[in-house]
Amino acid sequence: MSLLESFIASYKEHFQKVVPTFDASLLGALKKAQYMLLDDKLAPSLQLKEALDHLQIRAEEPMKVAITGQFSSGKSTFLNALLAKNILPTGITPVTSKVNYIRYGDEFKIRVRYKDGRDEYHDISTIAHFTDQREFVEDIAYLTLYAPLDMLKDVVFVDTPGLNSQADSDTKTTQKVLKEVDGIIWLTLIDNAGKMSELKVLEEYLGEYQNKSLCVLNQKDKFTPMQIEETTAYVKSAFGEFFSEVIPISAKQALESRSHDKKVVLQEQLDSFLERLHVSLENRIEQFDLHELEDDFLVYQHAITEILQSDLSANIALLETSNINKVLAFIHEEIRPKSVQSKEFAIKKELNNIASKLIEQHQFFISVYDELIQEISHFEAEERQNFSQLKGTFSQDLQSAFMRIEQIIETIAEAIFNQMSTQKRTRYALQAEGLILKKMHYLPFEYEAPKINSDQIYKTLFYEENLIGKMFKQYVKNLSYIQNEVNEKNRAIYTALEKRILHWQAPYEIVRKSDSVHSDIEFANMRKFASKSYETILKPFNDEIANSYAKISSEFNHLSSAVSFNYQNATEVCVAFLENKIEKSAKLYEENPTKFTLYQPKLEEIKERLRTSFHLYELENMMHTKHTFLSKDYDRLIEQFSLLTQEKILFLEKRKERHTKIITTIEGLQQEVL
Repeated sequence: MSLLESFIASYKEHFQKVVPTFDASLLGALKKAQYMLLDDKLAPSLQLKEALDHLQIRAEEPMKVAITGQFSSGKSTFLNALLAKNILPTGITPVTSKVNYIRYGDEFKIRVRYKDGRDEYHDISTIAHFTDQREFVEDIAYLTLYAPLDMLKDVVFVDTPGLNSQADSDTKTTQKVLKEVDGIIWLTLIDNAGKMSELKVLEEYLGEYQNKSLCVLNQKDKFTPMQIEETTAYVKSAFGEFFSEVIPISAKQALESRSHDKKVVLQEQLDSFLERLHVSLENRIEQFDLHELEDDFLVYQHAITEILQSDLSANIALLETSNINKVLAFIHEEIRPKSVQSKEFAIKKELNNIASKLIEQHQFFISVYDELIQEISHFEAEERQNFSQLKGTFSQDLQSAFMRIEQIIETIAEAIFNQMSTQKRTRYALQAEGLILKKMHYLPFEYEAPKINSDQIYKTLFYEENLIGKMFKQYVKNLSYIQNEVNEKNRAIYTALEKRILHWQAPYEIVRKSDSVHSDIEFANMRKFASKSYETILKPFNDEIANSYAKISSEFNHLSSAVSFNYQNATEVCVAFLENKIEKSAKLYEENPTKFTLYQPKLEEIKERLRTSFHLYELENMMHTKHTFLSKDYDRLIEQFSLLTQEKILFLEKRKERHTKIITTIEGLQQEVL
């Protein structure tokens, strides 16, 4: 292996993420979902992790059977009968105000989970304090009772508040539990069974659970066999759509017969002996009496002997009469076979629901970016049209301003032309005198030469009436108006974009996730992105408008100063040029009147000379062509805004692309494991 190949292999080993393999089991599907959905790149929420952990725990734990019904139906007594042990508190007052999970544990204890996430562990003897609705238990979320009973290795019982609870939150909690369990036992008293009030509750809450629900009619010991048979038949007929089976039982008889099992009684004796020993050792650790221990052991041994020799046939018969074994049989023979399938279905359904919520989250983000892209795209079409219209409008205004300079030049030219006059001048020509001896000498000749009355021109145009000064002030004022209009209209186009973006921004800079499994980080990033919309989207457009403002202002200032600060000097230069040309033509005329003529300025020549003095052809390029500085600037703005628009759309499409890839990944997970 070459050095390069070795380096690449080392890089892959240390830096490339190795994708683990997962089996096709339900647990494998959950672990794959956790691996993919909890990837840091997806910024998963703590609630998502908890939801997936909950599904994994649910997949690994024993089947769950919920005990529910209306208040005062004897649920706690019934559960004690199922467990063959008095664990839950009972009485004439309804006491179960919280969900109680009854699970297997190495010792009897209760765990109290508070709504703030705290856990407390207490002795089982204190359970009534945490379940009695008369106590202050509002801060408690649920209880878990642990018991070292073999039955609980295969099943978790869930003792729920009644569905006719006065607290709406308790009813909602029970509804949520019923969706998660593998089996439901609806407990009702025989004399209440079949009432309309019960039917209403069943229709509202148990209509979709028929395939995993058992109806248990309690207190059969209070009625005759015929009454029990009639009631059972009626419930099966009237409520058959809600239950797979209807079984009448006597929880009281089942509890009374619990001593039928010698193993149970022997275990109770052992527990009692060990408890007494523990107390004795704690109280008399320094003065331990061995003889007292021997006496306690002899008592325990005698009790064991009696149990082994006792006849428990009466208790066995009572147990049979109670029908509790039929309930246990339903749990193990009906609920258990369905529990694996139904649990897998329910867990995959919930996992699919979680995946769908995550997809909806990213679809939401894509829609947010699509809204912004739509706003920018619509603006691009509008601004291109608006800039083109402004280009045409202000080009005409600029041409009108240029024509105003032409009018001023015409006024000056006419003033110069009108002040043209003549003056008598004398020229001298060499002449010969005499017929024979010709004598040469110069003779004077008078002629009329053109003259420009410059003083009168300046007086008329600049001093007394200041006609031209007033005209140029109006010209500068008009230019200023055009400049302000241009900048104001350009700013209005940017403001239209700003309003669009701010309207988009408003709801998303305060957006919050709509479901607990959604990503807190993703929504925080969206809020941050929305709040930074000026820096992210608007600033480059604003900068272009600012650049345009600076360039246009500079050009307008040039237009103003090019003529308004120099119009008198330009006029004087023109007059001086004409006077000089008149003077030169006069000298040439005086030297050779037959060859040269006197120069007489025409009106068009004066205008042309003024145009040169005013640098009008330079101004014409700026103001009176198809490529004025305004036209060029609008072409530049249209091009730059278009480039910026495409740049921002591409930027947003890339942000969308990330969410699209995540959606594809999650959809792939759904197809593969669900």
